Amino acid sequence: MPMTVFRPLAACLAAFLAAPLAMAQTKSCASPDPERPSIGLVLSGGGALGIAHVGAIQELEARGIRPDCVVGTSMGAVIGGLYAAGLTSEELKEVVHTADWAGVFNPAPDRDKLTYRQKQQQADFPGTAGLGVSLSGIQLPAGAISDQTLMKELRRFTPARARLDSFDDLEIPFRAVATDIATGEAHVMSSGELPMAMRASMSVPGVFPAVHVDSKLLVDGGLSANIPVHVARELGADVVIAVWTPTDLMPQDKINSAVDVIAQTVSLLILANERVSAASLDPDRDMLARVATAGFNPAAFNRTDDLIAAGRAAISGHDARLAALATSRPPVAYAGTQQADPPVIGFVRIENSSRLDQSMLEARVMDLVGEPADAAKIDEALDRIYAFGPFERVDYVFDERDGQTGLIIRAEDRRPNAGRLRLGLIVENDFNTESDAALSIDFRSAALDAYGSEFQARATIGDFNELSLEYFRLLDPRQNWFAVARGEIRNQPVNVFSTRGFKEAGYDLTYGVAGIDGGYQFSNVAEVRMGLEFGTGRAKLNEGLAPLREIDIDIGRLIASGGYDTLDDPFFPREGLQGSLKWTRGFEALGDNENFETITASGRKAYSHGANTLIAAISAGDQISGTTPLDAFYRVGGLFSLSGYRKEELTGEGFLTSQLIYRRAFGQNTEQLFGVPLFAGASLELGDVWQSGDGPDLGDLRFGGSVYVAAKTAFGPIYLAFGRSEGGRQSAYLLIGRTF
Repeated sequence: MPMTVFRPLAACLAAFLAAPLAMAQTKSCASPDPERPSIGLVLSGGGALGIAHVGAIQELEARGIRPDCVVGTSMGAVIGGLYAAGLTSEELKEVVHTADWAGVFNPAPDRDKLTYRQKQQQADFPGTAGLGVSLSGIQLPAGAISDQTLMKELRRFTPARARLDSFDDLEIPFRAVATDIATGEAHVMSSGELPMAMRASMSVPGVFPAVHVDSKLLVDGGLSANIPVHVARELGADVVIAVWTPTDLMPQDKINSAVDVIAQTVSLLILANERVSAASLDPDRDMLARVATAGFNPAAFNRTDDLIAAGRAAISGHDARLAALATSRPPVAYAGTQQADPPVIGFVRIENSSRLDQSMLEARVMDLVGEPADAAKIDEALDRIYAFGPFERVDYVFDERDGQTGLIIRAEDRRPNAGRLRLGLIVENDFNTESDAALSIDFRSAALDAYGSEFQARATIGDFNELSLEYFRLLDPRQNWFAVARGEIRNQPVNVFSTRGFKEAGYDLTYGVAGIDGGYQFSNVAEVRMGLEFGTGRAKLNEGLAPLREIDIDIGRLIASGGYDTLDDPFFPREGLQGSLKWTRGFEALGDNENFETITASGRKAYSHGANTLIAAISAGDQISGTTPLDAFYRVGGLFSLSGYRKEELTGEGFLTSQLIYRRAFGQNTEQLFGVPLFAGASLELGDVWQSGDGPDLGDLRFGGSVYVAAKTAFGPIYLAFGRSEGGRQSAYLLIGRTF
């Protein structure tokens, strides 16, 4: 054989023989004691079931067993990553108890981060489900739930927040497993940002958006390797302890829809790779701890203690095997998460992919410069940016440059030209003679300029019809000064009732209004504005008897208003104050029916203790001068507005109502994945209406009250209530969404 051929063959043979030795020298899962085997801990995925891993780690720690490497998938990657980063089992227990699971699966910005305008939009249109819309068509969301709060929670609990050249540099070498959606293969993450690796591993398809890591688009690792035993083997583990949190398959009689079929199909795919991984374990060397998850489901984040106990029990069932490992390995002193003093933030850089003005975003975070890095303060700053609206995610990472620690904020808007389309449902039924229902559509454009100006359109179709258009122009980077051009066309029924509550007549009211406004927003708590409003319309009698068969409506008015809002929720507040004041002046010279002047004020305050909330509210309005036209009359009646009376049954040129509303929250611990908060309560009310010049007579105030159950849903609030007022007036109510 020629020497030129022999040499390459010899080199290849030498490399082949040397490879095992090289791997042995560089393996990540190495035992510090050459006399004992190295231990690899493998933690499976399973949603909330993965909380059981905390109990498993508790039992291992109690036996003096600390793994030499940790590998995790999905929730197993989260628990395993935090454990590898330095958290003890007790600290992990604190994490799963204090994590904002409700926020993870309902990641809307806290209301105190919204501008005053956004707060009013939230109250006017409570529906939350939406689609992206652009000139290219409808854009489905990347996931049902934004990962903003999830990333915030992962970063909050992760000691290692900077990018790591290798996860071998953690307290325990670690690997997170995700699935490459392009190939279906498992993708093992061994370096980078630990929180992002954990996040990528739990990208549940259809729930959270897929993420780009290592130039790959990654989804949940459970689809390819839910018990990634082979990864621990590749790291060099001699003994594998695998903790498995299986998800039960649905019985045939429970599979009743396409959603059930899809969910069962995913479960079968995961089960198939789980069986392969479990079969790869050596029964004489390795250990498979199967957690008894019957009776739990992957959304059971409210059953933290029960799941931890189940994890402990799964490990305790292997006492003999663990005793052998424990005796060969004495307990290891564990430092936990004791960290050095946080670095001082020397600079902030925002990577902004939206069209919003860079300085506008920087103004929300520059107070961090020169201060020690504090996770809570950073999260607060990120929330202020996220609340602007267009961002899919606002995340951060630390960076070292020129001897300074920098905070790099990534504000991601992957669809900068896409507006948002939301759907709503409105139902009002008094279970007597009145029942109104309508579908509502709300469109908000993407930011039209660097300050965040927008166009909004709303249409309602049903027993109440509406089309409104508004251009809201912001005039400065702090989003204080604004100008508005708006128009609206409405068609709705207006009923006239007798003093005993019988419907005497019904009008069909159609009118159109156009207006221009200007004003100033005070941060995110208040607003003042002034504008002109012009319109015309007609009310036609279409039912019953009334002196007037047609009523012409002409509008030419000057309006000034102000508002204040610190409520933490527009419909079910637990704390905060809301108030408003409105002055209206009609001018015949501007085309109005009458020269008149009215003033209206309202306020409500929420107090809470535990699950109990009390809301005190008062509203009043009166004519100051002139003759109030019919369309500007005040209307009282309906749930919480003298419950028992029909909706808007009482009409006058002045009114006064006040309420004390008690509410108790139920099932707050179940407000997790797709959970619906439930409430029950009661109200006490008093009020009245009066005509011009009469003024309120406190002796004639009417009393009422209600009892109700309610739910907070994607369509807005749902109320089922019964109301009763003095004189035997009573009504039952079903309300869904915003009122007409």
